[in-house]
Amino acid sequence: MQKYKIGIVGLGGIGGLLAVLFKNKKYNVSSSKSYYKKNIILNLESNFYGKLSAKLNIKRRLKDSKIIFICSKFQFLDQHLKKIENTKALVIPLLNGISHFEILKKKFGNKLFIANIGKVVSKKNSTNQIIHMSSNAPEVLISSHKKNKKEIQILKKLFNEINIKVKFKLKSSDVIWSKLIRLSSISAITALYNCNLGKIRNSKKKMYQLNALIKESLIVSKKADNFEESYKNVKKLIRTFPDNLTTSLQRDINNSSYSELETQIGSIVKLSKSLKIKSPMYEKIYFLLKKKCQKKS
Repeated sequence: MQKYKIGIVGLGGIGGLLAVLFKNKKYNVSSSKSYYKKNIILNLESNFYGKLSAKLNIKRRLKDSKIIFICSKFQFLDQHLKKIENTKALVIPLLNGISHFEILKKKFGNKLFIANIGKVVSKKNSTNQIIHMSSNAPEVLISSHKKNKKEIQILKKLFNEINIKVKFKLKSSDVIWSKLIRLSSISAITALYNCNLGKIRNSKKKMYQLNALIKESLIVSKKADNFEESYKNVKKLIRTFPDNLTTSLQRDINNSSYSELETQIGSIVKLSKSLKIKSPMYEKIYFLLKKKCQKKS
């Protein structure tokens, strides 16, 4: 397969994981930084991929990347977009939430793919070590709606080469909501109590709150985009998640870091209000998390 030049925006848990995997398959991988640094070395510790390392090119601007993965947090998106000069590259955003899609559409048009990544727990520590804690391959969902068949095949082969599962959906809403329903619900409850999923499961109160969040987000997704999914199926999938599961929103809020509260939880609250749908559990937890953030700031 042709070795396309790949740009990675945001070298956190997900961006770093992709960068190391692509680099180890001999791809030319670059990332952008506002400060000058010729290269950076990332070390991957993975229950699934094993131990790998990679030296990445660091550039002030991404000018010649043919495929760009955007993996930054939403609050840093604007500053990262200023560093991407090739608007003809294929762009695959793997951010959490829904707030980023309209922003990216304005810059990249039809070169933007609606996508997300799931079934993965990965984080970066302060020593540029990527810790991939999942014992399975991540899964990427991509919308094929009005997309070039050749470009779809390029992405399919690209992910297959680095042993990441990829599925294409005809409807963009299926890609967005299939992850957001479970992500926002689990993120909200784990961030509120700052505990893993196992401790949520061991509490009747916490499980009641989690189940209410799932039900409310299903109602919002149905009204907003006619997304069809059953509560039973969402619960079945969540039961496959490990007890030690934590979320990036939880870690950010409880470590006084910048969080994606607005794009993950706030976006659903705002959407439900605009659709005149009641979402009392989301509103309650969103309010409590905002208070928690204010106390830590």
